[in-house]
Order: sequence, then C-alpha cells, then structure tokens
Amino acid sequence: MQFAKAESIITWDAEAVAAFATGNEDILVLPRRPLDHLGPAIRAGRVHDTWSIVRREAVAREVRLGLGELEVASPELAADLLGLVTAFLDQFDLQQARLRLEITQSQSCPKFHCDNVNIRLVTTYLGPTTEYQYAGDNAIYAAPLYGLVFLKGHKHSTHRDTVHHRSPDVPDGEKRLCVAIDYSLQ
Repeated sequence: MQFAKAESIITWDAEAVAAFATGNEDILVLPRRPLDHLGPAIRAGRVHDTWSIVRREAVAREVRLGLGELEVASPELAADLLGLVTAFLDQFDLQQARLRLEITQSQSCPKFHCDNVNIRLVTTYLGPTTEYQYAGDNAIYAAPLYGLVFLKGHKHSTHRDTVHHRSPDVPDGEKRLCVAIDYSLQ
C-alpha cells in the first residue's frame, strides 16, 4: 500500500476545494496537522455509527449529539468537527448536509466504489484511513490520518469515474473513527 503525497496544508483550503469542485479530478486529498490527545477519548467511545442531517443553524447541536451517541467526550474533536461541517456548508453554499460519525472495529465497506452523492468529504481521526484506487491502476493509496479526502460522486456534473474508495481493514482490537460529510443534489 502506498501513502498519499503530503503537502503542508493545515487548514481548510477554499481555493483548492473550489478548483476541485469545478475541475476534472475525482479526488482531492488535503493533509492536516494532527489533533492532540484524541486517541484516549475515541478508544473509550462506543462502537457505533450515527447519521444526521446537519442544518446550518444547528451544526453544533448535531455534532454534540453525534459524539454523545458515540460516547466520545472531546471538546477538541467537537470543535474540529464543528469547523469542518461549517466550512463544508460555506464552501458549497449549502443549508444542510448529511453527517456520519462512525467508530468501528471492522472494515465497514470492503469493496472499492463511488458514492451516489455530489461530493463526499471523508476524514479519519483514529485508526487506518480511507483507501482509494485510480482506474486502471492496481496501486492502493491510503489517505493521511486527519487528511481531508474530497470525492466526487455519481451526481457531480464533472465526475469521470476515475477514482474509487473503500474503508480499510481495522486490525483486531483497534478502533477507527471515520467522519463523512455528504453534499447530495436534491
């Protein structure tokens, strides 16, 4: 397995995301600086997943409820998720998006695929990261931990079906916290 090339991107890069959204690439990977001290809070969390529609006026509430369902007590993680969801809504001028928070101990989606969304943002806070593969290439790439992985789905007007992704295998006894934010055309 190969790891994605890292660039020094620490925060949301609105220009790179805008270029991705209007361009011909099906994936954009933006590495970020790791958040300190999240491991213990996530490891203590409950293996579970939660989905919610996050409306602009209630982002903090939905993040708090989702983390509560996972039994993860981390103000640092809550603040980061609040910032990510808000930036996503702002970037695409959305009033709402779909948010999934998942702590798993297994590979939840083992087959390479493309989602039926406009754009999905995936990031992993603990454990193995999202894997992706370019069409016609047998190499499997792993996103950087905390990296922001933007994927165009079938509903995107410039989607070319050149990249497929999957969840990674999670080693026995370990946990993975993955977050997905979806922009679907109504």
